[in-house]
Amino acid sequence: MQNKIKWGILGCGKIAQKFAADLSISDGGYLYAVASTSKDKQKVFRDVYPDILTFDSYEDLAVCAEIDAIYIATPHAFHMAHSILCLEHGKAVLCEKPMAVNTDQVQKMIDTARVHRVFLMEAMWTAFLPAIQDLINTIQEGTIGEVKHISADFGFKAVYDAQSRLFDLHLAGGSLLDIGLYPVMMALLILGEPSSITATAQLAPTGADESCTMLLTYPNGATASLYCTLQTHTDTKCEIYGTDGKITIPGRFHEQDHYLIKMGQEDEMKINVGKKGLGYAHEIEHVASCLQEGKTESPIMGFDMSTTLIRILDEIRLQIGVKYPADYHDS
Repeated sequence: MQNKIKWGILGCGKIAQKFAADLSISDGGYLYAVASTSKDKQKVFRDVYPDILTFDSYEDLAVCAEIDAIYIATPHAFHMAHSILCLEHGKAVLCEKPMAVNTDQVQKMIDTARVHRVFLMEAMWTAFLPAIQDLINTIQEGTIGEVKHISADFGFKAVYDAQSRLFDLHLAGGSLLDIGLYPVMMALLILGEPSSITATAQLAPTGADESCTMLLTYPNGATASLYCTLQTHTDTKCEIYGTDGKITIPGRFHEQDHYLIKMGQEDEMKINVGKKGLGYAHEIEHVASCLQEGKTESPIMGFDMSTTLIRILDEIRLQIGVKYPADYHDS
């Protein structure tokens, strides 16, 4: 492995553009090549990064000997197939969240990574933000006492299109896997795996969830009230209530550079932590560090974290009645 990680991007949509922008300002390597079945999307990247290689097929990217790591930026339903393609060719993989559509798919990806002894990580970039890491440390130090409740939401108004990635079941559409996993992830980071889950949802004509309300309970009696929706704009904030104080991550909590802490009746304090670029740079640098150290699993977003997250999402989908083609057979 060279000092500078050479990155490839598989899939050239909007999230890939954001990732590439933060890669260019990070210390986690540089963009070497992209692959897309769309010539127009390839051109968008070449216009900004004229020195990169562009491939028409994903396999050509996966077999490129010069590439060290590949960021998977295709729709959810294709994450497993595209990640395994790259892993089998010895490429480290950072796969956009959710890692895959269901637990079986995630386990197949992990098994492949282990067999080939190649790095694999779910790109849950929020977990790597300095503000999130800082507040987790604050909570673990006992500053606000024992956490009793978390409230978090994420919503925006989407134009209904039955064939879009947000509503098409064949693309694993729905609010839960697209944005709902951010509130779920906050609860997982702070309280761990719940002992029980209760979920309800409103479904679109396609059968995808347009909104989802979740109540998670924990062995110590703590609870988490979570909400996601494609029907309306929400505050997209997270509130964490402890026995001695409260932490608020204001909107949009999943990309925030600061948080607020209030102890008892004292005035609220703003804790400025900062972030680099859009926020993706921190996970990029974490992956680069792992690769330089020869790790095949992240100590922050490891396999156990991803498997727990997808188990929770599977249980929520079971309760709200959302099924994808991949739930019936491997896609």
